Amino acid sequence: MEAVECTHCQVTMTSWATAGSPVHYFQCPLCARTYCSQYDEVFRARAGARRTGVASQQATPSTLPMATPEAQRWASVRARATRWFDRLEADEQLVARALPPVRPPQRLEPRARATLALAAARPTRQR
Repeated sequence: MEAVECTHCQVTMTSWATAGSPVHYFQCPLCARTYCSQYDEVFRARAGARRTGVASQQATPSTLPMATPEAQRWASVRARATRWFDRLEADEQLVARALPPVRPPQRLEPRARATLALAAARPTRQR
């Protein structure tokens, strides 16, 4: 079986398959993107994964590139922020649909404008 490389992280993906199944699964150890050999168009288009043409080797866990704890923490922070922004946008759309549309201010006739100006200029009585 060929090795598969993550096009986002440029690392060799780990692979596994169930016993007796021709389907293989590939997962990037850094970004955790997972692909299935059943969808060959992903590999042909190089959309996230590509075959390297080199036969894969059984690697021990210590030789695989692993994400640092800091990188894993930032990945979870980015995922939480993305969910929060998506929820915020959905809430804004709900509020926008619930509120009546804002009407443009009506234009005042010149006579009404003059009346308002006179009323504003008139001194107020004090008691």
